[in-house]
Amino acid sequence: MGFKVRGYTRDVPQEKVRDYSLFAIATEGTEREPDYFRLFDGIDRIKVDIIEPEVFDEENPQEKRKASSPSKVLEKVKAYIAENQLSADDGDSLWCVIDVDRWPQEQIEELHAFCAQKDNWHLVISNPSIEIWLLYHKRADLTDLGIKTAHDAKQALDKIEKGGYYYIKYLPLMLNAIENAQQADTNPDSYMPELLQTKVYQLGRALYERMGKVRFEKFVASLPNIEKEILKQKKKS
Repeated sequence: MGFKVRGYTRDVPQEKVRDYSLFAIATEGTEREPDYFRLFDGIDRIKVDIIEPEVFDEENPQEKRKASSPSKVLEKVKAYIAENQLSADDGDSLWCVIDVDRWPQEQIEELHAFCAQKDNWHLVISNPSIEIWLLYHKRADLTDLGIKTAHDAKQALDKIEKGGYYYIKYLPLMLNAIENAQQADTNPDSYMPELLQTKVYQLGRALYERMGKVRFEKFVASLPNIEKEILKQKKKS
């Protein structure tokens, strides 16, 4: 991906100028996280690159699981960084979004150690899974939902919304999720969240701060039209 540089000077051609920050987001999941964060791409001042897991064989659950492990996320991130620049001066950042789930602790620690090398590289974890972040869009307190596993969290999310989870309906509530998740975070200085906690609010907050209130409100207002386009594309395919 060829980057444009930030700020115009006589030494830099106009077509090489950029005024946006890049959010490179590496996801463990192949649906919920990419669907949610991809829609921020193209908002004024923001560019989003989703670094997805390797394609896996749907009929082989074991291979599917391996493909989304923290170690595989790290492999993809290293390959991405080798090919692309991330300029902290321009507000560019890397975000690795993973679950605690049942992953070996050493894999999570290896990914954390990698991200800790740069101030603009971040690891944001949900415990036990990304559904905790999504549940905070609707609830400030998750303690009565009986969640102990990722499976429990998925079931709780499916039940909380009639018709099940749909990211278009959740994006307008991102500020609620940021506030609720931050309030629930009992150890904000630690990279590892406790059960029923998530650090993904840090990514949500970074996106919001880069957009600002007015751009975020325009983004939310545009979601019905975005949804129409998505449905139109699905019908064509």
